[in-house]
Amino acid sequence: MTHSGTQPSVDDQPYPRLSQGWQAVGVLAIATVFAFVDRHLLYILSEPVKQTLEITDTQISLLQGMAFVVFYALFGLPIGRLVDRRNRRNIVIAGVIAWSLMTIACGLATDFWTLAAARAGVGIGEACLAPAAFSMIADYFPPRLRGRAMACIVMSITLGSGCSYLIGAGMARLVPGAEQVDLPLLGATYGWQLTFFAAALPGFLIAVMLLFIGEPPRRDTAPAPSAAETPSSGMTIWSYAARHRVVLVCFIIGAGLVALVSYAIVAWMTALYVRYFGYTVATIGTTLGLINIIAGLPGGMLGGYLSDFFATRRMRGGRMNVMCVGILICLPVQILWPMAGSPLLSFACLAALMFIMPLIVASIPSALQAIVPNQYRGQMTAVLYLVNGLFGVAFGPLLIALGTDYLFVDGGLRQSLLIILPTLLILALVLALIGRPFYERARRELPE
Repeated sequence: MTHSGTQPSVDDQPYPRLSQGWQAVGVLAIATVFAFVDRHLLYILSEPVKQTLEITDTQISLLQGMAFVVFYALFGLPIGRLVDRRNRRNIVIAGVIAWSLMTIACGLATDFWTLAAARAGVGIGEACLAPAAFSMIADYFPPRLRGRAMACIVMSITLGSGCSYLIGAGMARLVPGAEQVDLPLLGATYGWQLTFFAAALPGFLIAVMLLFIGEPPRRDTAPAPSAAETPSSGMTIWSYAARHRVVLVCFIIGAGLVALVSYAIVAWMTALYVRYFGYTVATIGTTLGLINIIAGLPGGMLGGYLSDFFATRRMRGGRMNVMCVGILICLPVQILWPMAGSPLLSFACLAALMFIMPLIVASIPSALQAIVPNQYRGQMTAVLYLVNGLFGVAFGPLLIALGTDYLFVDGGLRQSLLIILPTLLILALVLALIGRPFYERARRELPE
């Protein structure tokens, strides 16, 4: 793509050295791991937190979901705008320091409101990461490698989620969440507080590591309107979004529905095994964490490779094909998992889901980058994660709870999972198939 006027183009210049790109991916992946550890720790620590702070089930669910995601979503949009205009590396550094400090604040909380404020702070800090990271990776790597590079970040989400279970279980064995130890300066400290402190510390080292990666030159930038042009005659984010509204709506809402299903599985899988197979939280936590990591990491990597495969072969539908194929494969497994009669079959189905869901999710960032000009990538990624956050974090667990409590009282959790999640996957597939031909038109406007 060429640029008119005085704007220089870097599209025809070589990309940064691959070693530089993979170094950046490595540091951003580590940041993502600990972002999700800090985000998900409250899932594991809910019981001791409820007990020591004397809060209700409803309050703990708000702390896990709404207190985090509302601020994550609202601040994601202005942060995405900053990502498109300012140094992205520095934005990530600021975010890492912010969410690490707020994770420490979670450990210092004394009641519902102080913990809610700390969780909001974690959400604001983490809102800096995804828009900046995916925008930077798109400028570090040529299109043939972008899917794999971005899949490393998505795989880190899986690793962070699994590690939160393992860290929570490990710290609980060392210092049970509701028991206290004496710490210098802090005095008597609960085990759950100590877990938050320990999880926050790596963030400050990550902030230092980020200083050693550079800000890549921006490319794939659509021409901006000149001073002589009217606002409507040049490309703006609004004209871009209006021109490609069908694919953007179908793709982003479809991705949000996939996120809803993924978060619902993670939120309710522990309860499924406790209620129907007789496991305790202590025994099942490590098992589920290991399944998440062992199955999810190769699934995410395969999703990245398939994304690049469809893109480099110039196949119709490009990177969006991964979402379509992944949902088709996921549907029968999603139907079988809640109704499996034996623990072994149920664990096998869960492992398959933990493989397929990251496969789908890993393709989504690179698919979006392929149809969005550089100067709008931060903002569009923020919109994507706003929808993912609202659908997934806020409503994923809630929909299953509403189904269990009000719609499928006799069938309980199993029937709620069986009916609601496949229905959402079918809707996501319909949206993906509707948007697929429009994806072709959008991706032809950018070099890939």
